[in-house]
Amino acid sequence: MPNYAKATMGTPRSHATGGRSGVKPGAILLMGLPGAGKGTQAFRLAAQFPNFVHFDTGGEIYRRVSDPHFAADPLVQEQKEIYFGGKLNTPEWVAGLVAERIHFYSDKNQGVIFSGSPRTLYEAEAILPILEECYGRERILVIEMKVSPETARERSLNRITCTKKGCRYPAHRSQGGKPCPNCGQLLPESGTQADEQWKIAQMGTRLKEYEERTQPALKFLKYELAHVHVNAEIDEESVFAKVLEAVKRNLE
Repeated sequence: MPNYAKATMGTPRSHATGGRSGVKPGAILLMGLPGAGKGTQAFRLAAQFPNFVHFDTGGEIYRRVSDPHFAADPLVQEQKEIYFGGKLNTPEWVAGLVAERIHFYSDKNQGVIFSGSPRTLYEAEAILPILEECYGRERILVIEMKVSPETARERSLNRITCTKKGCRYPAHRSQGGKPCPNCGQLLPESGTQADEQWKIAQMGTRLKEYEERTQPALKFLKYELAHVHVNAEIDEESVFAKVLEAVKRNLE
């Protein structure tokens, strides 16, 4: 058995009942390789459960490092260089951003759906006690979405993202120029999106970062929490059916 130190379990801050979904607020952690479909499934879950919010850690980091208001902030500029180099940002900095948002949503009696966070063991160990404090250990579910590196690469090559900073919906390049399914803004044409092109260019680094830094975080979380794995190689609808079944089975 792994020699992980158990996180201290706190008293849940929020016991509010859910909306029409029947699922009380909690935390759903979608984990997996870049391109596994975490963002797509997170958007679908948030639409299914209106008392949950999709918190895209990568999107939050992107917004922060690309915000001109922080152009003179040396820490943010340092993180910007790391981000666009395809590497994972400084764990302490990311954990601070995430902790702030967890408390924000919990105080509003909303659950959170993470797509790919926490990304490092440090973040996992720092964030778990906060999730327990806000929701209770029994209301945290880890869903590992499993795809091969080859599938991850192919999907990343074909991905575009809504340019609206408050949306960032992930779509297929065939949808370029069409309305975003989430916010309605026209999606960018394929090949025109600089903030997606760098991800393709840095795909090898991103996969290596996942293997070396995110896998230990996932191993820790699976040891500590209820978890399931889903074959994400299949079509989107089938994946969602399995994800939805897991959430209802574990959190209703």
